Amino acid sequence: MKLTVKDLLNIPILSDFKVVAGSGGLDKPVSITEILDFEFAEGISFTRSHMFTKNSFVLTSLLFAKGNPSLMLDAARGLFSIGVSCLAYKTILFKELPQEVIDFANENNLPILEFSGDEFFEDIIFAVNTELSAGDDLLALEKDLGKVFDKELSQEEVVKIARIVNPNFKKYIQVVSVYDKTATNETILKMIKQISSAGRISKKASICKFRDVYLIFLSQDTDDPKRFKALLSDIFVAIEADESNINCGASTICSISDGFDKALRNSYWACNVAYIENAAFRSYETLGVYRLIAPSAHSNALQTYMREYLSPLDDKSEELLETACAYVLARGDIDETAEKLFCHKNTIRYRLSRLHELLDPLSNNWEFQENLSIAIRIHLLSQFL
Repeated sequence: MKLTVKDLLNIPILSDFKVVAGSGGLDKPVSITEILDFEFAEGISFTRSHMFTKNSFVLTSLLFAKGNPSLMLDAARGLFSIGVSCLAYKTILFKELPQEVIDFANENNLPILEFSGDEFFEDIIFAVNTELSAGDDLLALEKDLGKVFDKELSQEEVVKIARIVNPNFKKYIQVVSVYDKTATNETILKMIKQISSAGRISKKASICKFRDVYLIFLSQDTDDPKRFKALLSDIFVAIEADESNINCGASTICSISDGFDKALRNSYWACNVAYIENAAFRSYETLGVYRLIAPSAHSNALQTYMREYLSPLDDKSEELLETACAYVLARGDIDETAEKLFCHKNTIRYRLSRLHELLDPLSNNWEFQENLSIAIRIHLLSQFL
């Protein structure tokens, strides 16, 4: 994950760190954490540029300057010349920095932080490195979940990945896929942290990124739907989700030992249907014919059927295709279709008659509606392939 010096101050263990100089450089990137010990002490002759890294966050107790505070300015100059992004010192030996160090940092936008708590350097390094690696971990887990989704793994490997998602998962699991067009990797990482810090929730739930959605994994020691519904409500409160601006798809409740992969796939397709229908929430068991179409929408057979059936519609038939989609999503309700397209219902009847004539002239009305419905649903699902 990309971090700036400013981002560091949002990490809980660094929340009491104070910016004492160089505030103009708070947007500098941080890629590693290092410790300054004796490197700038008198008599040290090795090449310091080999000891520190560009864009690093350097921690120090200023021990090297004990008895000779003037060495601090040399250290600030040296670190700045290397390209260090920030220096943080613990007020053990020095409560304040010499004014010339403050002036140099302000002139060169070299952020200097002070801290005086009981934080150990090791704990600070661990916390910062965890933040830095979080994005990589998120990407790696997303790749693993992709293998689960695409049926590339054995059941044993699937269960292993389930335990990586959350080693505390209970016997039963439900997956909820959430589409939120405003969500980014950073906001998803924030959600993950919010859940991790929510004690009783963190042992029963996890959040991961997957393709164009984020996944909420819920687990309980019972398959009671009410328990899962209550847990999901707690999750939405914890992550401050705007439920009016998201599309959710929920899987059935499965045993984690043999249903993790099925729950993942079912929730993803349910979310896609929710998005297509502009619905806030759809559960897999209510998807009807989508349950047959969605898992195989990418297959040659279904894609060929859809393309051949809709092939009479050319570039000039965009209005007819739009009408067909609205009609299918309205489940054949002409009044609702007309309302969606801001047309008179007689206009919709005319367009449907034209579609029947172009696409399926040998069928009766019932057959036409059935065939059109399947082709349009495959067409709509194809945007997610």
